[in-house]
This record gives sequence, C-alpha cells and structure tokens, in this order.
Amino acid sequence: MTASFTLAILPDTQKYSQSYPQIFTSQTRWIAEHKKDLNIAFVLHEGDVTNGNVEYHWENAKASMSVLDGVLPYAIVLGNHDMGPGGDCTARKSPLFNRYFPISKFEQLSTFGGTFEPHSIENSFHLFYAGETEWLVLALEYLPRNQVLEWANEIIAAHTSRRVLFLTHSHVCSDNSLHGSRSVHKWDPADYRISNEVGGVNNGIDVWNKLLKKHRSVFMSFNGHFVENGGSGLVSKAGDAGNHVIQMLANYQSMDNGGNGYLRLVECAPSTGTISVRTYSPFLDEYLSDSRNQFTLTGLGLADL
Repeated sequence: MTASFTLAILPDTQKYSQSYPQIFTSQTRWIAEHKKDLNIAFVLHEGDVTNGNVEYHWENAKASMSVLDGVLPYAIVLGNHDMGPGGDCTARKSPLFNRYFPISKFEQLSTFGGTFEPHSIENSFHLFYAGETEWLVLALEYLPRNQVLEWANEIIAAHTSRRVLFLTHSHVCSDNSLHGSRSVHKWDPADYRISNEVGGVNNGIDVWNKLLKKHRSVFMSFNGHFVENGGSGLVSKAGDAGNHVIQMLANYQSMDNGGNGYLRLVECAPSTGTISVRTYSPFLDEYLSDSRNQFTLTGLGLADL
C-alpha cells in the first residue's frame, strides 16, 4: 500500500512577522519536528508574508522560515501586503522579498525547477516525489499577469507526468467560490491600479479559465487573503478533461494574535484516493474541529493520472 504524505500549509503570516514572530517560529519549528511522523513532503506559504513590506517584517519572516532550511523544501508567494512601499500592491515588484528569499536560496535544492524571471523568486515552480507520485508545485504572484499564466501553461505542458499543486495568494473566496465569479466579491483586480499595467492581472475565475481547467494533471490549489467566514473556503470544479480540482482557502489572521498560529495539514493517501484536512495551532496546541477546517475528501483517484 502506498504511504500517505502530508503537505503543510502556512496561511498569511503578516501579523506574526510584524508583531508575533514567536508564533511564526512555533509553526515552522513544529513542522520541522513532525516531518518524519507525519511524512511531511513539502511546505506551502500562501503569501502576505509581511504586513507592510518593511525590513524588520522580512527579517522576522526569514528567521522563522529558515527553521525549515535543510529540513523541508518549501515554496513561498507574494501577497498584496508584500509588494510596493509599505505593502502598496499597486507596485508589482518586491525587492525586499527577493533580498530575504533570494533565488540562490532555492537553486541549491533538488526540488527547485525554475522561475519566470531570472534572479526573481516571485513566480517559481518546484518538483518533488511523494506517495509514489511525481508532483509539480506552481507558485505564482498575486493576481498573476497574462504572461505569467502563459509561462505556467508551458511549465505544466512540459511536465505531463506530474500532478500539479497550484499556490497563489488570492484565488478561492470564503463563500466557496472562485474570486471574481460573483459581483459581491471584494478586492477585484479593477480596484487596483496594477490592472492597468502591461500584462494585466487575473483573479481566481480568470486563472481557472486561462490555466487550471486546461490541464488534466492539475489536482489542488491553495491560497489565503480572504478573511470572512473564519477565513476558510473550498471549491471543487471539473477541468476540461473531467479531472476534479480541489481548491481551498485558509487564512486565520482575523483571530487573536494575528491568527493564533493555525496552519493547515493536508494528508494525501494515494492508495485510497483520500485527502484529509486538519487545522492545527502549535502555539495553542489545539485543532479547529468545525467542518470548514476539518474534513475528508474521497474518490479522488490520486494514484492515477
């Protein structure tokens, strides 16, 4: 029987980086300590690493994430609070992100695949093996540009034997729908001046139509950003090839202490086609047991591509 493995998901850490770095470090330390017993294969940070894109936030974030260096591979994406001066997302670039998490930090890893732009980790892909399955992680910028989605399509097409995990900051909303699919959604690309830049921007429904639904190998996506309804959401949609893509939101920053240290544990069992999701806080040593934060999905055909 194929062994199950776990993905560790780090929701928005912005308030930890600003005010509670010990909580951030409690998360990464716990993940490192439980690598073996949970068979943790990869760590995914959903963005909004910082709250204001200032140096001391990045210093705290680097210190916390560095606990994983040499222990577990991870991917990390930009959130809107990580861009521009003071977290102004109308500016695309984040020199501080690339200074504190330089591409050289990832290039030395056997799991590193490449980036959209040289010398920038803002859009990257990663490769790993777990559960007798080859995996591709696509980690894309906040509201990705058209040319980034074109690149991502090429990366998936070049790795057709690998199941795809998609990571970005904004995708699924807390009303269990893709961002931009309903007129009531906040933070639409049209709200930002970056929508007028060359290359445009794409929200959740755009990314689904232009990227995710096109490939039968796409399997799961992860994002943060949205805080309503306790900051959790789930969407399952069928792609063009009939494959079901599980897409989930987790973001707990509205809780006390900027999130009380809650992280997501996604256990994949290829032999049974089952995904079990738990939400745990190493800081509190407590689980969230409601149905939005603890659930099992079955019949997913994990072993076959």
